[in-house]
Amino acid sequence: MESLRMEYLVERIVKERGLQPSRTSVFLAMLQLWKEQKHRNPFQISRRKIMKLSGIKSIVTYHTCISELKDRGLVEYQPSYHPKLGSKVRLK
Repeated sequence: MESLRMEYLVERIVKERGLQPSRTSVFLAMLQLWKEQKHRNPFQISRRKIMKLSGIKSIVTYHTCISELKDRGLVEYQPSYHPKLGSKVRLK
């Protein structure tokens, strides 16, 4: 069941028009963390881990990617300003 959900999410990001590769990379990094956390929705992410998995080097680029994914309705993002707690993400 969850593999079908993941397949749907990958297909959705691939079909998204005008999406830059960095946004796709961040989304796929989120999918990896979602998978590692046993498909919980919402799940925790950390900026550091997403940047490492996606190959993003700039914090500004990271936030731009998150904003665009949110604006396009692909994710819900609830930031955490606590250094030890990760932000919450819900895949849509």
